[in-house]
Amino acid sequence: MKTVIKLLIVFLVIGVVSCRDTKKEETETKTAVEQIEAIETEAEAISKEIEKEVEELENDLKELDNI
Repeated sequence: MKTVIKLLIVFLVIGVVSCRDTKKEETETKTAVEQIEAIETEAEAISKEIEKEVEELENDLKELDNI
């Protein structure tokens, strides 16, 4: 009977430790996803700015060609 109780305690401890690890991993994953989304948003904004500047440069080149 003592062996069964010891085994149950060991399983309980392992269960508690693994739950903590899972919560920690979920938190880390959530943080990483938020960082990736922020980078994607910034990359999209930079891309739009570059496209706008390209259009302006193309317009300027067309004006120069017309001169």
